[in-house]
Amino acid sequence: METSSQTEPKQRRQRSGPYTAEFKRDSVAAFRASGQSVPSYAPQIGIHETTLYAWIREVDSPLTPPMGGVAQNPATIESLLAQNRALRSELERTRIQRDILKKTLGIVCEPPTSATSASRP
Repeated sequence: METSSQTEPKQRRQRSGPYTAEFKRDSVAAFRASGQSVPSYAPQIGIHETTLYAWIREVDSPLTPPMGGVAQNPATIESLLAQNRALRSELERTRIQRDILKKTLGIVCEPPTSATSASRP
């Protein structure tokens, strides 16, 4: 006896689901305004709690474009890139200083050369 699950492959729902970006944003905003926990609020709007957690991460993430696919604030990306460049140049200066200190330590810690020849074999 074959069941329908054995004869037909199970279709998976698309990750984005049937929900619009506007619905997702509104749901996250309404959740925050409600003051409820995710597990208690998600069933009220007919979604699983992990879905609501994912939507909250999408809304809160500064590096990924918001729901809808287009970055709304390119100045934020530019400021992050400028900060990244500044940090990379500071890191390079710090590495150079570290290397100089390592070389200096090696010179200072060398055993002194003896002024007398008594220690020679």
